[in-house]
Amino acid sequence: MASILTHTLLNWLLADENPAIKYRALTEISGENPDVHKDCYDEIWKQKQIAKLLSCRNEDGLLATKGKHGLEPMDNLEVFAEFGLHKDARLDKNAQYSLDVIRTWKVKDTDLYACYTPSRLRALVMLGYCDNNVKTLIDEFAATQLSDGGFMCNRLLYKKPYRKSCYKAAVPGLLLYVECKRKNMLPSNADKLVDYFLRREVFYTSDMAENLFFHIDGVSPKFSKFGVPLMVYALSVLGVGDSPKMQKAWKLLYERLNENGRLRLDGSSKQPGVYGKDGQENKWATFYAMLADKYRIAK
Repeated sequence: MASILTHTLLNWLLADENPAIKYRALTEISGENPDVHKDCYDEIWKQKQIAKLLSCRNEDGLLATKGKHGLEPMDNLEVFAEFGLHKDARLDKNAQYSLDVIRTWKVKDTDLYACYTPSRLRALVMLGYCDNNVKTLIDEFAATQLSDGGFMCNRLLYKKPYRKSCYKAAVPGLLLYVECKRKNMLPSNADKLVDYFLRREVFYTSDMAENLFFHIDGVSPKFSKFGVPLMVYALSVLGVGDSPKMQKAWKLLYERLNENGRLRLDGSSKQPGVYGKDGQENKWATFYAMLADKYRIAK
């Protein structure tokens, strides 16, 4: 298997038009000291996507987005996290708000807990909000893991406690565990979750009869965000990138490379335009593919 890690692709990521990609490529792919690239980091705060979010605050001083009832506080700091930013006074109130919202989801009649809690916690961990409150919520989420290694929403869990887990809920759980490992706070049941995906060769039902991950047209679903490369990256970080059960996943990733070795964005988040346009050549997707390859080789 040829490596995706090439100087040509890295130089493309390091072009000046996207400070967030440039900073993350320098510090995560090239492994350079973040302190050396402080100027690049400071430019991220000025990027239009970040500046727009920072410009919106509600009457309580919380960063907010437009909702049905006016400005509603942001309960997810995912964009700030993906852009490589760190814990900061400008985000502190919203970080606390995110924790408060997660606590409200821990009730029997909500579908939100399993799918949204790990995404919120992942963003907080990436940003560096790793205090005991966050660790406690991570431990509480990890404790909801089912016997097959996956997760599911609370509403169905309480109705059918022996039900099999939900693939859609297992994906954000996996992505949370990846960032926990990078911060040396990986839950002890991570191996069971990794095995959940390996038994499915990442994207399939356990009997390999159905592809759970893709829409009919082969495009990754919205919940996966960066699609195939992000999933392969996650499992590479968790130490199984070179497992024989990853071969189909790597094949799917390589099939998505264009003639320049770049990937398209085929599973963006709900914020249109934040990471680029679906279906077009994309630096974020390519960045995660390169990171996946880096961690596979490192293993």
